[in-house]
Amino acid sequence: MGASFLPKFMHPFINIIIPLGAFAIVVKSNWTKIFRKIYFKDILLVFGVLIVNLVVSIISGFILSKFAGAAANPAVGSLNGNSTFENIIFMAKLIPMLFGEELITIIPFLVILQFGTKTLKLSRKQAVTMAWILSAIIFGAVHLKTYNWNIIQAVIGIGIARLVLTFPYIKTKNIWISTFVHVLNDWCLFLPGLFL
Repeated sequence: MGASFLPKFMHPFINIIIPLGAFAIVVKSNWTKIFRKIYFKDILLVFGVLIVNLVVSIISGFILSKFAGAAANPAVGSLNGNSTFENIIFMAKLIPMLFGEELITIIPFLVILQFGTKTLKLSRKQAVTMAWILSAIIFGAVHLKTYNWNIIQAVIGIGIARLVLTFPYIKTKNIWISTFVHVLNDWCLFLPGLFL
């Protein structure tokens, strides 16, 4: 546990500090360009993508559980034994953690996009498609341990959901929008665990 020397309240922020710090070092003042103004149409996009992703997650989860022995997220089961206050704290901690997950998806997306256009001389559309797919695979791979090293579930199941979650960033170039979708999505997925 590399972050074990830090105060416990800092742990949810590690996934923000490290990637954002590295990103800022590499791109200098341009790091702020992933944060943009939020418009009303962006909020509509958030809820539209949220609904699509919940449907996709339910369908892919059902298919994977039938054919790939999908494992449940262990955090869902832990909620049942918690007090209401502990569950509120858990849901609050998800916000910085999921923002960190957006960073470890969107930053590789941008790196791959740059590589695709500058080095491979791909068209913008081709480079975006490549970056979209590869960053989703990376995101899925990051979740391998969470899902008992089930490669199909992590890379395909989580990867497909990640494709949907990344769409708002591609559309708006604003990491706040993909973060909002991600937080609301996970809250919706964890919420049933509070009542089981």
